[in-house]
Amino acid sequence: MEVAVVGYGYWGKILKKYLDENNLFKVAGICDPLYVNSIKLEEILNNPNIESVFVCNPIDIHYSTVKILLEKKKNVFCEKPLSKSYKESIELFEIAKKNNVTLYVDYIYTNSPSINKIKEMKEKLGKILYIEANINQFGKFYENDDVFDVLGVHLISSINYILDKNIKVEKIIIKKENSKKIIENGSIVFLVEDIAGIMNCNLLSYEKERKIIFTCEKGIMIFNMLGEKTVKIIEHVEKDESFEENLIFEEKIDEVNNLKYVLEEFYNYVISKKSNEKIAIGVAKAIEQINILKNGCNL
Repeated sequence: MEVAVVGYGYWGKILKKYLDENNLFKVAGICDPLYVNSIKLEEILNNPNIESVFVCNPIDIHYSTVKILLEKKKNVFCEKPLSKSYKESIELFEIAKKNNVTLYVDYIYTNSPSINKIKEMKEKLGKILYIEANINQFGKFYENDDVFDVLGVHLISSINYILDKNIKVEKIIIKKENSKKIIENGSIVFLVEDIAGIMNCNLLSYEKERKIIFTCEKGIMIFNMLGEKTVKIIEHVEKDESFEENLIFEEKIDEVNNLKYVLEEFYNYVISKKSNEKIAIGVAKAIEQINILKNGCNL
């Protein structure tokens, strides 16, 4: 499949490397004003051989870029998040349906084998009662995008995907913001129906962490992407008026090839005319709720 890449920054360069190594795609050109051999967006739009376009430019121009591509009947793979607007996200998926093309948003954690193992085993320990999630690193600062846009969306998409239900943001906690009022460290208090939870998102951490802990009626499930074991399922067994731990499952699952899996999924979605609309729209709704709360308004 002949494709083009729009945006050749940090993620665009990584994506291009994987596209070159994948025999499903052939990159016909890169559109970026800072790229030496850049082609123009009009060349992509008017080239009938380019079936799909990978959009990796800044979030604030995702909507305008994706819209014009979909209207020209190009399949689109868009870096997360699709838009900070729920309304815009809905509109883009409607345009994709109207033109019978695929719109796919890169929520890479939904292709994590460890996340999928948790999803597979989520009912082993009874009802989920509470969720705590942490995503920390140092860096990836953007002028208009806060820690929830850059990191939090990974956790939101993961929890939505595992539970097959959308989170509702109840409150945000701002721990650190820069001089431009961009949040660099903060937390999201949320509900998934009657399941309470908190997400801690930090761009100022000296340690990198990707972890979700599900506290259940009969034990805990742990996703720890960077841990010695990426998945742990621990049953709490009552004994002598206390509890003992019974390790049901523990394994280090390969997380190296997730982007490869994402590209394969996108290719198959294009062939079958599918999309990951449910995840993308669920995340867009949460981002909108976060932005409402950031602006001091009530939901």
